[in-house]
Amino acid sequence: MTSIVIGKHEYLPFDMDVSPMDNGKTKKEGVSRTYKGCDGFAPNMVYLGQEGYALAVEFREGKHHCQNGTPALLDACLTRARHIVGPDPRIVVRLDSGNDASANLDICKEHPQVVYMIKRNLRR
Repeated sequence: MTSIVIGKHEYLPFDMDVSPMDNGKTKKEGVSRTYKGCDGFAPNMVYLGQEGYALAVEFREGKHHCQNGTPALLDACLTRARHIVGPDPRIVVRLDSGNDASANLDICKEHPQVVYMIKRNLRR
């Protein structure tokens, strides 16, 4: 698994993001308007390493906000990552502004050897 270098240290990238899926013109259960403006689903996907090894894909209805259920999934996937890579490697959690929430920060702080980069959401 390939790391990235930040400063003097190597970190395993841990990426989590919602990826809207367009399922317009279908009658599938759970299809609803996504934040991208299409009818579909909004799965939350979690990847580890530069190669993008999938840790989890949480299938969700399109209308769900990206933060809905994210703290529990983040915690579970950080624990899962530790089972895969062991306790020593540093992990850098990278989240976009939809996940700029104190609950996510608290979870990252609970896991040793984890740092985080979360794009700020400058609310009014």
